[in-house]
Amino acid sequence: MPEPSISYVNESAILLSFGAPGQAGEAAQPDQSLQIRICQLAQALRGAPGSAQMLLEVVPGPGNLLLVMQREVIAEQVLQQAEALWLDLEQTRETPALIEIPVCYGGKGGPDLPQLSRHTGLDVNDIIDRHCAPEYLVQCLGFMAGFAYLGGLDPSLAIARKKTPAARIPAGSVAIGGLYTGIYPSATPGGWHIIGQTRSRLFDPLASPPCLLRPGDRLRFVAVETLS
Repeated sequence: MPEPSISYVNESAILLSFGAPGQAGEAAQPDQSLQIRICQLAQALRGAPGSAQMLLEVVPGPGNLLLVMQREVIAEQVLQQAEALWLDLEQTRETPALIEIPVCYGGKGGPDLPQLSRHTGLDVNDIIDRHCAPEYLVQCLGFMAGFAYLGGLDPSLAIARKKTPAARIPAGSVAIGGLYTGIYPSATPGGWHIIGQTRSRLFDPLASPPCLLRPGDRLRFVAVETLS
């Protein structure tokens, strides 16, 4: 595993960078084993003794980890704890559980599937097969509550975001943007290409936890003809 570079975002935030993937969906994705370990480090830091007194937030991103410290906390203490936990993870690797998401592809729920077919030159059924084949990794959450950036998309399905975003995308829409795929947890404007629809609820503010997916989770899409 590579050693991270350390930079100070401001006087109370440290960024550990294990690569330079750039913005989500616009550049190469980090190795999945590395990203899983980054997400596991985030969980370990949150659960470490005294964490609440040292850290306000621990936020994993593609190839990086942001540590937001409490006021007057010494950065070296946080870095020493992060290093110790990082080394412990070398001995205690765990495989995240696999979550299956049923998807009805195409039709009214996937209006951009024909456009993706024209862009890639692939048959619609081939696109569905390729989209369902990988085990995706939740690299990070962002954009809106419960929205997971899923790494592992077949490169042949990559397509740039729309130049003109749609005014309203329904909740449960399964989409592709750049090298990422994801699911819109709530109705919102958006610029990704919508290829299907799921009834799985990605975000429920009354649930505990409110988000179905967490950074480090594995996911697989399952094609269904109808959604019950």
